[in-house]
Amino acid sequence: MSSIKTDFRRASAPQAQLLAANARLPSMRQLSLLKALVELKSISRVAEHEHIAQPSVSIQLKKLSELLGAELYEVQGRKVEITEAGQVIYQAALEVEASMDRMHSKLAALQGLQAGTLRLAVVSTAQYFMPLMLGPFYRRYPNIDVQLTIGNREEVIGRLQQNKDDFYMFSHCPEELDIVKEPLMDNSLVVLAPAEHELTRQTHISLQRLQHYPFIMRERGSGTRRSIELFCQQHGIQLKERMTIESNEAIKQAVASGLGLSILSRHTLDYTNIKGLVRLKVDEFPITSEWYLVHKKKRKLSMLAKTFHDFIQLEGKGVLADKMNT
Repeated sequence: MSSIKTDFRRASAPQAQLLAANARLPSMRQLSLLKALVELKSISRVAEHEHIAQPSVSIQLKKLSELLGAELYEVQGRKVEITEAGQVIYQAALEVEASMDRMHSKLAALQGLQAGTLRLAVVSTAQYFMPLMLGPFYRRYPNIDVQLTIGNREEVIGRLQQNKDDFYMFSHCPEELDIVKEPLMDNSLVVLAPAEHELTRQTHISLQRLQHYPFIMRERGSGTRRSIELFCQQHGIQLKERMTIESNEAIKQAVASGLGLSILSRHTLDYTNIKGLVRLKVDEFPITSEWYLVHKKKRKLSMLAKTFHDFIQLEGKGVLADKMNT
């Protein structure tokens, strides 16, 4: 049997050039490790995340640096600083990942959506209803994969800036970014109190009276906080902030424990098992805004992403409406 192995000594000039070019290309594994390092900012965390030994991570990243002839990161104590060259390679890694996703999606389209990955990132409040829409979509296309990332507004905006997902969900869209946004459904904010609070016995509560009670608030920069601050400015009131908590669930627990009042999305109440919470009847409430389905303009939507978009617009809204009315 003749050998098909080719080396530089026996290869033709075009073959030798191709082999030399391929020899300088980083591997998918190396790009994946650098991407993880940029996002996790720790070699030990990368090793844990990728389920490989820490020395192996360091060796692969060193090889990548030598291959490209540039330092990609610096270690200062326990802190990892990504160099400008490292950021360039990171962006290239994201583009490679997106290109691979498009390849898989196109193959999935040829197979009738029998494969592919749908990538979604939503702010924390949307976690209460997004699974309700994903359920029937997944049942229709059971062979697809869904990667759902839940974070605070700043984290989701960061993913949007890096164009890491097919779609995002916000109640306050980052208008400074080049995005496409489409209204999805109403987002109503209501005032919550512990069941034994004196205001629960009132059938009419003025905005001015709310100013006498301590409030537990979401963090600055969150969509909920932005809506509340705008509302207070419009009505000339100022709420007493006793505590700031980033988690809706933790806020509801704090309210139920009698630590103060709060203002949260109605959706956090529709799907909660926490007892001892009462929605107050306050003038000018609920605060109304909208949820938006967002994607970056320059992102090329895969067949799977387009199918999900059409499902959300044509059927997903109805699924939510039915669930909220039951």
